Amino acid sequence: MVEINQVLEEIVSDIYEKFGRSVTDACRLNRGWLNVKWRFTTDHGPAFVKFYHPDRYKLHVPEKRRKIELTLSLQQRLHESGLSCPEVYASSEGVFMHETSAGHHYVIMNWVEGNVPIPGSMGHSHMVDLGKTTGHMHQLLQKVPLAKQAWKPDQAACLKELQANLEQAIQNNNLRLTALLEKAIRNIQTLDFERFSECPVGWLHWDLWADNLLLDAEGIAAIVDFDRMDVAYPEIDIARAVLSGAWEVGGIRVDTVHAFLHGYREHAEAPKGKLLRAVQMLYLIESVWWLRTEIYEETGVPARFLQEMEWLTEQWDKLPELIGHL
Repeated sequence: MVEINQVLEEIVSDIYEKFGRSVTDACRLNRGWLNVKWRFTTDHGPAFVKFYHPDRYKLHVPEKRRKIELTLSLQQRLHESGLSCPEVYASSEGVFMHETSAGHHYVIMNWVEGNVPIPGSMGHSHMVDLGKTTGHMHQLLQKVPLAKQAWKPDQAACLKELQANLEQAIQNNNLRLTALLEKAIRNIQTLDFERFSECPVGWLHWDLWADNLLLDAEGIAAIVDFDRMDVAYPEIDIARAVLSGAWEVGGIRVDTVHAFLHGYREHAEAPKGKLLRAVQMLYLIESVWWLRTEIYEETGVPARFLQEMEWLTEQWDKLPELIGHL
């Protein structure tokens, strides 16, 4: 079992040893799952520190550690290229993932002031800037050599997982979830998967939702948490950002979707129809996860992502009319 106060002491000592920074205060931040995050006050100014919890990241496995090290190096590359994201501090050996003497892993970055937006509530100007920032990020990532592609649309695999979810919902007599999954299966069965063959492949953030954004009065202060970066289809970021910023219970705010796409197109291509395709791909990935008995019953009040998947499931046939022209 991890004793957080002990880990904190180790990190404070390690930061002094590696960076010569004396920590005078550590304020724990209540965000994220398992990982522990702090705002450190140091004699060189504030810093953000994240401890990678061993129950979430098996960093004793070299391959997993190399993957996080790569995403951190890409984040730093984006920062140096002018993207609004935190600077990642490297050791004298050029390593971004640091390890204490007891084997605990952490990362230290510069502190960025900003407010985390409430999902679905982002206004016009912030959505324009989010579009600009996302487009800029994708433009910069086009220059990064590709790694192995992490995901491709697979109709058979998606249907198999949805069917397993449906059988579990029936077994648990969850009538609402059963109806949703039956509709989700029909949605995927009727989806033309040929439309994904032309999707550009590249690096993407892959977790571009409200909790990973910091806003200020001017726009996007920073995109944060690049841990899930991988190679697939960058337009998935478009769908996740649009749903997080412009969807509220009951519908999507088309004017703010327009705002995002207007900003995005200043840096990267987004022809009409791309958003619809992106949302459909996002649905392939997220419906199998969120439309599950464990999620539906344990959360009580539906979580944000579950609400989005419910809405997409029910509005599936209307999506071309709603967003296909954008």
